[in-house]
Parts: sequence; C-alpha cells; structure tokens
Amino acid sequence: MRTQTMNGLAAAVAAGALLVERFPDLPAADVTVSTVFPNRLGLSFHGDLGETNFEVWRSALGISYAAVSREEEIGGPMTWLRAETALDGVTVQLTGYGRQQAPAAPLAPWEVAT
Repeated sequence: MRTQTMNGLAAAVAAGALLVERFPDLPAADVTVSTVFPNRLGLSFHGDLGETNFEVWRSALGISYAAVSREEEIGGPMTWLRAETALDGVTVQLTGYGRQQAPAAPLAPWEVAT
C-alpha cells in the first residue's frame, strides 16, 4: 500500500478553508480530514449545543431536513444527527451529537384523547 501524502488531502483542506471564508461567524466545529477518506471533510458538534450547531450548519449549507438521519446509542444516552453535501468535489459530513430526550410519561386512561 502506498503512503498518502499531504497533497492527497489538499481538496478536503481547501474545502475547509472555503467554509471558513464563507461562514466566518458560524459555530466552530471539530474538523476531521483523514487519509482513509481523503475527499471527505468532517464537521462535528458536541455538547449542549451539538444538535443546535448542526442545524445552523445544515441550513447554511442548504441541506434539506429530509436528508438528515437521526441515530441513537442502544442502551446509552447519546443521539446524533448526520447529513452530507458536496462542496467542490469534497463530501462535507456534518454530525451533531446530543443526549437522548427522556421518553414522555404515558398518559393516564382519562387523559387519552378520542
């Protein structure tokens, strides 16, 4: 297997720089560029505003809400949103992490609407 060079990551790094130029006031993300997927730029958002910041970026990049997937950790507290779009030949992958919401308490029989 041939060793990846930094030049092989140039498109993803350039896409990141373009996003900084276009959206300087949007929330900062954890940014991932990888030799495994050299044409992918990952933007991930964590903490209390993870899903909120994901939505800000989703909207700014023009990704439809229908293209968003929601996944949950089985038996765990985490949930995350994922979406992708293309930018200058690079896949921009957004991920917003959050905590699962507590399930709503079941309604008492007299509270059920008919």
